[in-house]
Amino acid sequence: MTYSLSGLILAIGALISAGCGNSAVSTIDSSGDGGALDDANAATDADAATEADDANAATDANVATDADAADDASDGNGVKYVNMKTAASFVVLAGQTVTNTGPTVIDGDVGISPGTAITGFPPGIVKGKIHSADAAAAQAKLDLNDARDEAIAMSGLPNPLVGDLGGMTLKGGLYQSSSGMLVSSGDLTLDAQGDQNTIWVFQIQTTFIIMVNRKVVLTNNAKADNVFWNVGSSATIGVGAFMVGNFLTQTSITVQTGATMDGRFLTQTGAVTFDSNNVNKPPAIIH
Repeated sequence: MTYSLSGLILAIGALISAGCGNSAVSTIDSSGDGGALDDANAATDADAATEADDANAATDANVATDADAADDASDGNGVKYVNMKTAASFVVLAGQTVTNTGPTVIDGDVGISPGTAITGFPPGIVKGKIHSADAAAAQAKLDLNDARDEAIAMSGLPNPLVGDLGGMTLKGGLYQSSSGMLVSSGDLTLDAQGDQNTIWVFQIQTTFIIMVNRKVVLTNNAKADNVFWNVGSSATIGVGAFMVGNFLTQTSITVQTGATMDGRFLTQTGAVTFDSNNVNKPPAIIH
């Protein structure tokens, strides 16, 4: 087939034009529809990310709220176990003297510091060790001071009590008296309501006395190791009485004839005096 030069040029031009048109169409398709799809996908991803962030934020908020609720629940009424540290290894701890008359049995360690006088054993029996003004007793006295400070500093929701606690039933909590406390007209019951970790802290400004043959009774899984009597001056356990808990006393403790104790007699400055008593170290509760 024979073409003129001018015809050939026109034919080549037509082909070039057709090629450019197709390229332009392809470019429009790629940057138009395809770009719009990319934009849509990007927008969807952004929305999804935003929703995910919102969901995470909501989850974090819920977690924070749950954590706050847990903290509130753990705080309860502001009462916690008093950390006696090394003082907890003693059943009896005094500042000046420990004296005994009769067949007292103490099931645990006895300590004194800075005094040295521990008398009446025998006839009394100490089933643990006796620490007279040694390093262990001195450290325990420091720890007792810290424990008393901790018990005094507890706040939260205190329950004011005045006078005779006889005949009462008390659930766990913080109990305060601006003067003394007395168990006289009946027995005192401490009710844990099924929870062995229930704690009682009694903040007593002056004296504590439990009268002849009266009892402090633990019920519904209450534990003696979770009861704290923080006494501003002296404590007296009457003839034949039954007592429980940890006495953190400033001055002195007198345990009269035939009284029994499940707990500890710890006093900061003065004497602990016994007369034919049984003192049993309470089983420790893991908190």
